[in-house]
Amino acid sequence: MVQTTSRSSVAEGDEETAVPSPSSSTETSPLLTPNNIDQQTPTHRSSLKRRIRTLPVATTITTTLAALLSVFFFSILIYLVVTKHPAHNKNNNNNNNNNNGHQNLSDHLITAKNGAVASDVEVCSTIGVDILKLKNGTAVDAAIATALCIGVVNMYASGIGGGGFMVIRHQNGSSKTVNFREMAPGAAWKDMYNSDPMLAQRGGLAVGIPGEIDGYWKAWKMYGRVRWEDLFEPSIRLCEGGVRVTRYLARRMNIEKGWLRPADKKQWGFLFRNGTDEFLEEGEVMYRPALGKTLRVIAEKGLDGFYKGGVAKRLVKFVREKGGILTLEDLEAYESDVEETAKSWAFGREILTCKAPCSGPVLIEGLNIAEGLDMSNDRSGLVTHRIIETMKWLSAGRTELGDPFDSDVSNVARVAEIQSKQFAAMVRRNISDTRTYGWKHYNPSYEFKEDHGTSHMSALDSDGMAVALTTTVNLYFGARICDPETGIVLNNQMDDFSIPGTDNYFQLQPSIYNFVKPYKRPLSSMAPTITVYNGYPSLIIGGSGGSRIVTGELPCSLSDGCGDSHDDDADF
Repeated sequence: MVQTTSRSSVAEGDEETAVPSPSSSTETSPLLTPNNIDQQTPTHRSSLKRRIRTLPVATTITTTLAALLSVFFFSILIYLVVTKHPAHNKNNNNNNNNNNGHQNLSDHLITAKNGAVASDVEVCSTIGVDILKLKNGTAVDAAIATALCIGVVNMYASGIGGGGFMVIRHQNGSSKTVNFREMAPGAAWKDMYNSDPMLAQRGGLAVGIPGEIDGYWKAWKMYGRVRWEDLFEPSIRLCEGGVRVTRYLARRMNIEKGWLRPADKKQWGFLFRNGTDEFLEEGEVMYRPALGKTLRVIAEKGLDGFYKGGVAKRLVKFVREKGGILTLEDLEAYESDVEETAKSWAFGREILTCKAPCSGPVLIEGLNIAEGLDMSNDRSGLVTHRIIETMKWLSAGRTELGDPFDSDVSNVARVAEIQSKQFAAMVRRNISDTRTYGWKHYNPSYEFKEDHGTSHMSALDSDGMAVALTTTVNLYFGARICDPETGIVLNNQMDDFSIPGTDNYFQLQPSIYNFVKPYKRPLSSMAPTITVYNGYPSLIIGGSGGSRIVTGELPCSLSDGCGDSHDDDADF
């Protein structure tokens, strides 16, 4: 029986409409077990609860999308929290509230028995649940279908012109990371933006080789159960039949109106009322027929539908017309990496996350630091102070990350060190309960690279497979170019590389580990993470907000949960 609370609702019926009305749906399932392992030092990502609370064996899943404002940092986070019996868990939460001053999380969560999908777009979450419920799909199937939909609806943050990371935990306890981060084109060079850094943000020269379709293809080949075409069909119908403009898209268009309103209507006309300079408003219907046509080609032809043939030729032509260096050879050469998931332990939970160049390693660093601090009582504000100090240390650690496959400069040993329990103990000796310090006290090695955007989704199926998926086109609307023939919004991921030759405000140099190099992946703030307690996923977490993702994930991972329920989760 599905239980819902707050504003959430349960999806009913099997229909899927081109212009859906608001509804929510979600599904549940139990997952796996941690065996006590001593700390490991490879690159990791993690997310956890506060001080350890006994979590019973899972038979029900609770889902919420939470927004956290934690002093300096803001990030939107999505949760799938595994509990046993809602009434029993509520009692546990009440006890925890009395002890730690936390809000009763059970008052704000959707619960369901078969599986769940959470994203920042309601219709997309519902599509993911339909894949689980009507197609007997896996969590990977649901996550892919949901992400494709988000690329249609909230194209300013995500889409097939970008890339990301997917962390997958199979019900048998094994786990993998699919790294489909964009790569620098083959003709890229280290100093290419020295004369004008804005070229890394806008126009064709800002575009990295898109990785999203390759990543989804590899994940689907390993863990998919639904036909490839069926994952695309709901999004194709939205492109052709129309989808309502979300509150977030309407808001973002108005924020970006300075460049977007006078922009080329051949590229961005789908955001405007016909024949006018007026943006579509929230709730109005948006059509994306060019993108729908492209999605249909990819649905029918698979990987070659994007990286070879007509779509590839058109993308290369368009990007080069806009000043870029992308080639057909670049698209054909692109490969996402399927890696062993980084693993660590903290607070009695197993942490599964992606390795560098994602920011999972510094989330692990932060959890290791926090694990040795007293977080039991925050009446004096001391716990908040300790969390903020921990954030500063993990932010400094992030300046040392880069693509570990760069053969010229590799920082693998150092990245492993900052994830160790020994390093965390050293850091704790440098945290004062009575004062803060200047930035250099936290030992940043290089400048702090800012980025923005992204979209996250979490999925859990009835077999126990869990997926944390974060995707991005980098800055809002990517490189600010959208190919009118394919409907694809292109990323500006090249801006995530460091540009040599200039020190920042703190006299810190750009990171040598993050300089541009052909076919190299830039540093990423993304950190999709799965936490496992007693053999079952207790938390599936990720975020948006660029460099604030990890500092947003940390306190939510330490706490029993945060934020109110969100209408965009889906259950059944």
